[in-house]
Amino acid sequence: MKNLAIGILAAFCFAVTPLQASEPSSLQGSWTLKSAVYTKADGTVIKVSGDDLKSVKVLSKSYFSFVTVNKDGSFSSALTGTYLLKGNDYHETPQTGSVASMLNKTYEFKAKVEGDLWHHSGMEDGMKIEEIWVRLD
Repeated sequence: MKNLAIGILAAFCFAVTPLQASEPSSLQGSWTLKSAVYTKADGTVIKVSGDDLKSVKVLSKSYFSFVTVNKDGSFSSALTGTYLLKGNDYHETPQTGSVASMLNKTYEFKAKVEGDLWHHSGMEDGMKIEEIWVRLD
């Protein structure tokens, strides 16, 4: 009877666990934004450094969360959701956060880790994203 209960519990846990990468990714940990270049659809280029705003992103095995504040300390944005990393393909699906237009959409990026730097690039709602994050831990 005890083995049957353990088997049922194990089957239940497997059934409710999201199908994500089972191994830790090279992105797991905490990151801070070092610099970014955002190119809007109309060609407008916005360059940002860590001095302009503070953004921290934390990734577990399959979930991400980030918060960004402006230079003056005022709140800018926050999102959390799931991610999947396969090779250099990084897919992020925000599920909760302050930017309603981004929720429940999957964004596809390229990720490249070199030492403690994460190069993150792709398109997000018509804007080209090129970010460099620095590992905190």
